[in-house]
Amino acid sequence: MDEADLAFDAEQRHFAQALAAQRSRAGRLRPIGSCHYCEEQVTEQDRLFCNADCAADWEYENSLRTKLGLPAGGLQRMQ
Repeated sequence: MDEADLAFDAEQRHFAQALAAQRSRAGRLRPIGSCHYCEEQVTEQDRLFCNADCAADWEYENSLRTKLGLPAGGLQRMQ
């Protein structure tokens, strides 16, 4: 195994852990065929996010919503 294989395996483990953490939370997200953060189409229908970055960003924004007492649904990003 070279460095690229090791990095890929590490990213896949991180992504799987992030998805498992999301699914275990109350108010579970359900797969909708697109990323819950960026709305990009996902290739696997059971995925919630297109990649680990979107999962982490969604988690960060969701924790901010919780701390600020805002309703679920996502912060409006500047276009």
